[in-house]
Amino acid sequence: MQTITLKPLLHRNSEYIGIYFDKTPAIEKLIRKQPAARWSQTNKCWYIPLTQEAWLLLSTNLEGKALINKIALKGYLEKKKTVQALLPQQKQVAAEKITYTKPVSLTTAWQLSTANGKALESFVQMLQLKAYSASTINTYRTEFMQLLKLLKKKAVDALTAEDLKRYMVYAMQTEGIKENTAHSRLNAMKFYFEQVLGREKFFWEIPRPKKQLIIPKLLNETEIRRLFNALTNKKHKAMLFTAYSAGLRVSEIVNLKIADIDSRRMQIF
Repeated sequence: MQTITLKPLLHRNSEYIGIYFDKTPAIEKLIRKQPAARWSQTNKCWYIPLTQEAWLLLSTNLEGKALINKIALKGYLEKKKTVQALLPQQKQVAAEKITYTKPVSLTTAWQLSTANGKALESFVQMLQLKAYSASTINTYRTEFMQLLKLLKKKAVDALTAEDLKRYMVYAMQTEGIKENTAHSRLNAMKFYFEQVLGREKFFWEIPRPKKQLIIPKLLNETEIRRLFNALTNKKHKAMLFTAYSAGLRVSEIVNLKIADIDSRRMQIF
């Protein structure tokens, strides 16, 4: 019985299952029965989407007619699952002990090398141990991943201060990141090299871009009055009045609890 090998295939910025086998009319006819099966002239193989539905249909069509070697595919998906645990959770479904998700772009975290995948894991764990906020962890993780994905097989631990300088020039000139993003990316890298790896503090050698001065637009008294008068919902009016009078952020307003208010002293904590 012929063996068909399934491998992860990255094609046109999406993930697929590559189907490799010695061409025989009978097997090729079975593959063609797959509604989503396509031939890649570049990769010289048939491929199907990396989804549960496509996988189940393929395994059903090949049952009893060919042996399926999915070692490479399982290894890829296990690595993907490990790194995905460090990212915002996505809905997953299982098929024959393999976890699948919807197709994703080439720039996703599970394309990292093994060494850089472990670096990302250590990075997130240290952020959590130091009790950084969820927002900060998400920002730092996102920015650190941009560097890791660009490195491909090169280990991030081997980078020097000069390498990071060149990377920041590339990020600002080629990627076109803005000043605030550049600061966040530098902070993320600084945390990894100094807090995770315990390296000497060499980030003072890397110049930080000057932040653009943005003068806030202020509403005059008439505009404020019109804004408040336009509100008919009492809850919305209470929220806006509180934010305006106490100088609170939107996130602070929506998370305000009764326990945060001292009614006797008329104070908000």
